[in-house]
Amino acid sequence: MTPAEPTKPQSALTVLFGEGEDACAALAKLIVSADADGPLSRALDKLPGLTRQTACNQVAEAAAGLLDVNLIDDLIAGWREQRELTSAAQRTLAVPGSTELIDIYTHEFTMERHPHVTVLVDDDPAATLQLGLCVVFAVTALLAGISAGRLVALHSGRCDITATLSIPHADVITGRAQLDLPGVIRLSPGIRLLPADNYPPPDQQADSPANGDARASAS
Repeated sequence: MTPAEPTKPQSALTVLFGEGEDACAALAKLIVSADADGPLSRALDKLPGLTRQTACNQVAEAAAGLLDVNLIDDLIAGWREQRELTSAAQRTLAVPGSTELIDIYTHEFTMERHPHVTVLVDDDPAATLQLGLCVVFAVTALLAGISAGRLVALHSGRCDITATLSIPHADVITGRAQLDLPGVIRLSPGIRLLPADNYPPPDQQADSPANGDARASAS
């Protein structure tokens, strides 16, 4: 019998609250209970019953959207903090056509965000819901492929993820998940690991915001 593959978390929201509509409902319940006597509740209390419920749902949906953070994108972005990878990037830039494979036994980094939702009543700001999101990535047993100064492939490894959500006047919510990286994840055109002025002009242009970020594809 082939063991079932572990579920791969797609976002911070799923790590914290699970999949599907239940995640948004759980977040809505948390928001309402945390702000029972706060500015958000007072702003919503001014609305008629049906409108108030709709507004509350919209606040929860907006907050859920802000927590729908792609964890693979954050994981990839964290590689720029890894000294072994940046050193390999410099060497492969100096020797065109070369590739290096770097063992990463342990690597931990943290991504933090502080999104907020503003509630408008008659087009005027009535209340702001401030969120705090902290995601810790702990990577072990990973092999990284470096070429032309870029991270171009991730080989089998494991990443333990801990996501923490803070909302004023509510208990901190923590969720944990494990992300396995089976086979090879190829990154095209690769993640630039050094400042832009280290690269030829075409590479600088390829990494500009107007041209988008590199994306991961499994193979």
